Amino acid sequence: MPGAAFAIAQTQAGGSARTRAARAIIARMTYQLLKMLHVAAVVAWLCGSLFVSLFLLSSQPPDSDEAPKERKMLGALRRWTLCVTTPAMVLAWLVGLHLAVTFGWFAMTWIWIKIALALALSALLGVQSAALRRQAQGSARRAPLVDLYAPFTVIAAAVIVTLVVVKPF
Repeated sequence: MPGAAFAIAQTQAGGSARTRAARAIIARMTYQLLKMLHVAAVVAWLCGSLFVSLFLLSSQPPDSDEAPKERKMLGALRRWTLCVTTPAMVLAWLVGLHLAVTFGWFAMTWIWIKIALALALSALLGVQSAALRRQAQGSARRAPLVDLYAPFTVIAAAVIVTLVVVKPF
C-alpha cells in the first residue's frame, strides 16, 4: 500500500494540504482573538482612567454639602479601579507583549514608542489610584497636575492608535 505510506508520511511531515490550511485558519483566528482581547482590555483600562481623571478633576472638598454622595461615588470608583481598570491594564500588557514577541515587533521603532506611552499611562493609573486612596482617607489635598490627566490619556491613546495602524518606522 504505497498510498497509505505516503499519506502517513505526509501527516508526519506536516499533514495534508487540508490540515495545513486548517492550522493556518486557526492561527489567524487566534491572532484575531488575541488582538480583540487586547483592544477590549485597553478600552476598559483607558475608559476607567478617564473616568478617574474626571472624578478627581470635579471632586469637592470633604466638608461640602455634596460630600456624602461623593464619598459613595468614591468608594464605587475605587472598587471599579481595583476590580476592572487595573486588571484590564495588566491583561492589556500581557496580551500586547505576547503579540509583540510572537510577531517580532520589537525590531521596529514604533513598538518602543508605544511601550513608552503605555508605561506612562500605567504610571498615571498608579498616581490616580493613590489620589483616590488619599481622598477616601479624607485628604483635601488636590492631586498634582490633575488638570492634565484626561488630556494626556486622550493624546497618548491617539498617538498609540496612529502608531499601531500606520507603523511608520
